[in-house]
Amino acid sequence: MAAPAVAATGEHAVQEHVDLTLVKRSGSTKLEHKGRATGTVNGSVTSKITISHSVVMRGTVTISASGGKIRLKVNGRARSIGARSKFNGSATISGGTGKYDGATGTGTFKGVVNRRTWHVTLDATGSYHY
Repeated sequence: MAAPAVAATGEHAVQEHVDLTLVKRSGSTKLEHKGRATGTVNGSVTSKITISHSVVMRGTVTISASGGKIRLKVNGRARSIGARSKFNGSATISGGTGKYDGATGTGTFKGVVNRRTWHVTLDATGSYHY
């Protein structure tokens, strides 16, 4: 989830498409990605995800957008353990910088991961206040 480029405070709807490439893998449970979010706002994305029980995902995502950064805590679950696995989950804003300092919000996401290359595409929706 990322913040729209607006100056006014209040509630903001979010719709993002995110494309992520694996940059680091530690064993079979810790993954780091980087990529881009497009939609409500364009920005670079980094993530650090830990996988447990082959299907449970938890971690952090940072979106660097014009005017600041938004940090999110994410929780999700894969729907299969095959090579191409669909997943879904929820995200909560855990902090921000710049114009997103003090932001709060929640959202959901769903996507697909290629478990051979760990390439990820996902769509996220939600809202936030700042």
